[in-house]
Amino acid sequence: MTGSESDSVIRVRGLVTRFGTQTVHNGLDLDVRRGEILAIVGGSGTGKSVLLRTILGLKSPDGGSVELLGATLEALDEEARRPVLKRIGVLFQDGALFSARTVAQNARLPFLEHTDVDHRLVTQLIRVKLSMVGLPQSAGAKLPSELSGGMRKRAGLARAIALDPDILFLDEPTAGLDPIGAANFDSLIRDLQQALALTVVMVTHDVDTLCAIADRVAVLVDSKIIVGTLDEIRAHPHPWIQAYFDGPRGRAARTGLAVSAGRAVSEGI
Repeated sequence: MTGSESDSVIRVRGLVTRFGTQTVHNGLDLDVRRGEILAIVGGSGTGKSVLLRTILGLKSPDGGSVELLGATLEALDEEARRPVLKRIGVLFQDGALFSARTVAQNARLPFLEHTDVDHRLVTQLIRVKLSMVGLPQSAGAKLPSELSGGMRKRAGLARAIALDPDILFLDEPTAGLDPIGAANFDSLIRDLQQALALTVVMVTHDVDTLCAIADRVAVLVDSKIIVGTLDEIRAHPHPWIQAYFDGPRGRAARTGLAVSAGRAVSEGI
């Protein structure tokens, strides 16, 4: 990745977001590079999920501009948005599956909305997607209520990658998972990103996830955004950043990463 603007699949310039008299974002600039995993972090009320919704065109900015895959969604009508939206996948918290539909029926929805692919081929593709996210084929016939929290996330992820998107958006992907489940989900995200050549943008509070898979980190503080590699962000003097990364969880995550790296070297991985 060169980091040049030509590599950017998302460009945010001078973004302003307000709710009444409260300014959440004030002049944000952000470039998301093709093929990277970018993690967005910040304290409560800093507008992490709001930024995600604005990039997705679900909320109009109060100032500035947002380009997604070269398009300004705000300026497009519904028909013109479709080719752009077909190229993105979104995993909301807990999967956000339709409760009255089976897992397979949930995964079929992107095909019904955006394609006219033959029913039998779609069925085969859904089997592939379920396998890719680590679900047994028997999960396809189950309702979301019959699945564990981790399996619901995987089912939601299968739906998100159904159409082989260019960009995958994740909102708190490991929230609610136990440490082992969260680590497995992190590995799954990295494996899919590499296998499908995805760009991944995720909102997270999980320091372990940042250390394990993020290429860069974007921190929302003081209505602005600070972006860099994990090492660059850790070195930033802002008090919130120091408290976040040098707190007990941050130190534990660094120690765990160092131990894993040392084990991999010693085992010749």
